[in-house]
Amino acid sequence: MAIISFDNVSFRQQGKTILKNINWQVESGQTWAILGLNGSGKTTLLKLIMAEHWPSHGQISILDKSFGQEDMTSIRNRIGVVGSFISERLPKNMLAEKIVLTGKYKSSILYKAYGEVELNEARHMLLSLGGEHLLGRIYASLSQGEKQLLLIARSLMENPDIIILDEATSGLDLFAREQLLAQIGKISQLPHAPTVIYVTHHAEEITKQMSHVLLLRQGKIIAQGKKKDILKEDTLSTFYQNPVTIIPIDEDRVYVHPKHL
Repeated sequence: MAIISFDNVSFRQQGKTILKNINWQVESGQTWAILGLNGSGKTTLLKLIMAEHWPSHGQISILDKSFGQEDMTSIRNRIGVVGSFISERLPKNMLAEKIVLTGKYKSSILYKAYGEVELNEARHMLLSLGGEHLLGRIYASLSQGEKQLLLIARSLMENPDIIILDEATSGLDLFAREQLLAQIGKISQLPHAPTVIYVTHHAEEITKQMSHVLLLRQGKIIAQGKKKDILKEDTLSTFYQNPVTIIPIDEDRVYVHPKHL
């Protein structure tokens, strides 16, 4: 069953075409990495998934709801999003588990009554992602990587059907990035595991758990499909418009380097 379906979708804004002829389907059980450079249209693609934008042409269906035929407002409650814009809204002096709990109410504050039952639910979510060391700590005291893990746990509190991780490792050092990627891998082990859409600039962040890859450049899909079919030198050289060399990191990950440097 298609969780996300784009049928010949284009999007124009202020007279400029940002996405053109996007045909893409995400099936239940798949995990997609979207690889693209700045200006490729990644943010616009995500906003279309979240029903924050409307296609200028073509048809979109998200979680069995078709744009233009059904009320799309309920879709946003079934999608978890992790992005830097959320981090800026959260209270700096709030405990980690309370930050996670705010995700249950789709708010940056706890405006509803809650007790130990609700807090324990938030604590359990953190524990399930390997974040037990964050319990009882103030949000402002956390490292950037720890804050990102907190935001991921927060986004999962409503058991979303889709979770979007938008450049989740941005600003992290090498070790913090690897730790966060390992923790992201645990999402697929959750009882109600959502479909994961992971957005990145870097091919080496496409981990074992990510089954499919979409290459987006200047608003067009250059290639898409199973990871093993996309992360190849000829395909990536076409995508980057420069020859590249693929260096295996392990059997499931690669590093991409310019061939002549």
